[in-house]
Amino acid sequence: MKPVFIAVLLLAGCGLDNKQPSMNHEPLESALIVGSAESPDPVLTKVMALEKSGVVKDVVVQESFPVQIRLRAPRKVIDELNAMPRSGGLR
Repeated sequence: MKPVFIAVLLLAGCGLDNKQPSMNHEPLESALIVGSAESPDPVLTKVMALEKSGVVKDVVVQESFPVQIRLRAPRKVIDELNAMPRSGGLR
């Protein structure tokens, strides 16, 4: 029984997706990010990668052109997404 108990404790430190818990507890802010008129949209591609890695939460992609993306993320990430170069559309 003891080895099983130890293994369970080791796995408990990771999330269900086997990622280590984040040591950085920056507060998440809500934001609306406007995408690019390019295809594929580099802004949307970046947001989807950040969501997959767990940096960005609650992503909602609205049907518009260019795409509008509602999300929650740390302020630094929101600022970086807003600073990405865009082709066409509003910023």
